[in-house]
Amino acid sequence: MSNILAVDVGTTALKLGVFSTELEKQAEASRFYEVNLYDRGKADIEPEKWWTALAECCHELKPYLSSIDIISFSVTTPGLVPMDANGNALGPAILFFDNRSAKQAEEIRTRVGEEHFLSETCNLPASGGSSLCSILWIKENQPEIWQKTIKFGHTNTYMLKRFTGEWAIDPSTISITGLYNSARHDLTYNQKVLESSGIPEEKLPRLMHSYQCVGKIRKEIADELGLPCNCDVLCGGNDAVLAAFSSDFIEHGKVSSICGTCDITYVCVEKPVSSKNFNVRCHVVPNRWVTFFVLNTGGIALDWFHSVFCQELSKDQFYAEYVPHVLSTFFDSENKDELELDIPEYSPFLQGSRYSLEKLTAGFTNLSLETDRDKMLLGLIRGNAVYHGEHLKEVSAMVELNKNVLITGGAAKIKGYLDVKKRWTGNFEYEFQDQSSLLGAAKLVSLFRDNE
Repeated sequence: MSNILAVDVGTTALKLGVFSTELEKQAEASRFYEVNLYDRGKADIEPEKWWTALAECCHELKPYLSSIDIISFSVTTPGLVPMDANGNALGPAILFFDNRSAKQAEEIRTRVGEEHFLSETCNLPASGGSSLCSILWIKENQPEIWQKTIKFGHTNTYMLKRFTGEWAIDPSTISITGLYNSARHDLTYNQKVLESSGIPEEKLPRLMHSYQCVGKIRKEIADELGLPCNCDVLCGGNDAVLAAFSSDFIEHGKVSSICGTCDITYVCVEKPVSSKNFNVRCHVVPNRWVTFFVLNTGGIALDWFHSVFCQELSKDQFYAEYVPHVLSTFFDSENKDELELDIPEYSPFLQGSRYSLEKLTAGFTNLSLETDRDKMLLGLIRGNAVYHGEHLKEVSAMVELNKNVLITGGAAKIKGYLDVKKRWTGNFEYEFQDQSSLLGAAKLVSLFRDNE
């Protein structure tokens, strides 16, 4: 029997799923880990935490692993890791909402030119979300690590090196960095950017499609994790793209939304478009791109609100009772328009913005003595939704959008959350649909077999 092992290395948790060739899930395991948030906006994680979580999940699923013959990855990106020749991490993985490299982002934009970035790479460098800037930060602030680094890679690069001994990275993860020729999508780095940044191409991994096989699993890793020695290992791709891919997100103009740790709105397009106000990722399927609009603190903002304003409530009480009560009180009212006048305005930048060189911060305005925490919660939720509505308005001027939007993620399951989206993001119909990065990673196997 041949099965697929899908590995989802997420921002705050790792999941494993065993799937049949018909994509039926046989078993699943997960482990959570802590992200490092410190020093005024730095955000990173030790890659060894990923590996420890992986090993524990493999141990839990041990009875299912003997049937595996192919492994596929879904990964949080960038997750930039500097590595030595053996793939050992020389520092923590810098995550997408890290704020340390704003200076480097501004400098490289000036040196290369924003027009070149947008026309060739489809993305402007920004702190955290663009690992080009994180590499330049390491080069300037940690010269000893820069000198020792053989390869800079993303989350899947780190995992692939440990699994196969080979270096690789795919377009869906590297396309927003400013290093990749995203407009051409031809597995090449942008030479002008490399020359202007002083980054030798040999410090970057080999470019491969997400569905391509990087190599066979190394025997010592197979033995360590309890996997067969003949497993093929696919390159894998970005977790959000693969989550969308799991629900057949391949139609031009299709819109999807993730309400998770961060909130993401994305649109599938058949030709690359670009703007300083959003990112563009290459899809895992040929001849498709995905516009990416990310709010760094979606679910994290709700967690923050709970920890600051609702400390007497457990997390379960907050999400299962309090938030639905606040939403239903508003949406069941016959005078919503009047009530909305008293909702505070909220700027949704608790962890900055991917699209500004300035260090944006969050804030509430329109407060009064009548403002209570219920109204502040509504303000936060509305502010997040309005922010995404602005993105959809911009993209709709470039692409005809499908009015039916697929929505997924933990927050989307909260009673009343679809009403939030419908009221404050524009004239769209929202339909909840379970999407899965694990399932998306497993579906890559079909692309691999179609292109063998």
